[in-house]
Amino acid sequence: MHTTPRTFLPLITLCAATLTIYFGALRGDFHYDDSITVLENTHLEHWWIFAGHLDHMVRPVLYATFLFDRSLYGPNPAGYHLLNLLLHLGSGLLIYRILSRAVTEEIRLVPFLTALLFLIHPLTTETVTYISGRASGLMAFFYLFAFFLYIKVSEHQDSTKLRRLYLFGSVLMLILSLGSKETAVTFPLALLLWDQLMRRLKGPSLRSAILSGHLPFWIVLLLAATWASVHPRYTALAEFSFTLRPFWDNLLSELHAIAYALVLFFTPWNQNFDHDLRKFHSLTQWPLPLDLLLLSTTAGAALISWRRYPLVTFGLGWFFLQLLPISLIPRNDLLSERNLYLPSIGLFLAIVALGACFTQWVTTLLTRPGFARVTFTGIAALLIIVLGAFTYQRNLLYQDRLFLWSDAVRKSPNKARPHNNLGYAYALHGDWDRAIEEFRTAARLDPDFILAQQNLRDAYLHRVGRQ
Repeated sequence: MHTTPRTFLPLITLCAATLTIYFGALRGDFHYDDSITVLENTHLEHWWIFAGHLDHMVRPVLYATFLFDRSLYGPNPAGYHLLNLLLHLGSGLLIYRILSRAVTEEIRLVPFLTALLFLIHPLTTETVTYISGRASGLMAFFYLFAFFLYIKVSEHQDSTKLRRLYLFGSVLMLILSLGSKETAVTFPLALLLWDQLMRRLKGPSLRSAILSGHLPFWIVLLLAATWASVHPRYTALAEFSFTLRPFWDNLLSELHAIAYALVLFFTPWNQNFDHDLRKFHSLTQWPLPLDLLLLSTTAGAALISWRRYPLVTFGLGWFFLQLLPISLIPRNDLLSERNLYLPSIGLFLAIVALGACFTQWVTTLLTRPGFARVTFTGIAALLIIVLGAFTYQRNLLYQDRLFLWSDAVRKSPNKARPHNNLGYAYALHGDWDRAIEEFRTAARLDPDFILAQQNLRDAYLHRVGRQ
């Protein structure tokens, strides 16, 4: 599919909407891990220092972009935010081009609306506006680029040279995606989902696609897994991760986190930079039964839609597939909104596809189908405006640590870390009384939180003039 006047206008509209809503993100500050990850990272001081540490560096592609930013912009956050925003815009455009190959004339607006929803939905804000959230955005961009190039392979069956060129490019993009964030390991399974649902391959044709098209990506994953198994940092991270909590407890806790995330897509006012989610130990703990009902209903909808609404099944399948790595591997935080970035594409697609099917069904029942289309278009436009307003407001919080962590404390009042970080924000503003109050609260909520205790001591000493 080539860019024509018919597709040029949607691309321009997607760009204009994204840049308008996210313009305020360029005024965002450095937050949380940004100082350690970027500004104070000695590996990013010079390119030769960076190259000398590549043999034991995790996510080298990600840190290469931070090296590039730091060499250009130094401590000015605007340039870092600009690259994050461009990656987000690039991912949205790739979504549009990919889905344009999977729809009929009757639902031709599905690719545009899905891409637009992805680009302006407030739940993607953490990936775009939090500089260290770039890991998810960079991985997703290369992941989608690899996916797009794989589709180009299947579109050039008559040219061996072009097929090989596109396949090589797709493999290269996957390597860059893995070098940005390890959750890109789902890529070959995503290809299988596409070929079964969108290309309708089965039997010999599906086996041929797997052997000729999918196999190189499995080889890349095997090589990456072999490299990670002997990599000292990955070995240490794996050991730390799998000792955080028992596998069963982690699985139950993540089931609740996924259900919570599913609801969060529809309640963006509950967004939080530091969610406070419970840990579970038994299926009988409330609200796990309700969570399981929600997730099983969603999975059941995907199975029921398999034949008649393949876009819905593909979208929901994509959503659950992309959540697998973060669900099976224990992490300190059960839910970080940036980890919903790539999965969100599938959920947005399922929602838009269902909306398109519902609109078609209603218009066949009415004597004035044009009026129904105008009504649904107005509702969709209003929804887009409301979501864009939420995203714009969410971006404003990233302009100052006080805004961001005050919001987190309000939504996670019983979690120590937001209080500690809000105390640090007050300290930077010279408000030592409030800083001490927040550090004290953090130390009370978590008596083992050493950093909060140190910050409380330092704040006391500073206030009495001994520091």
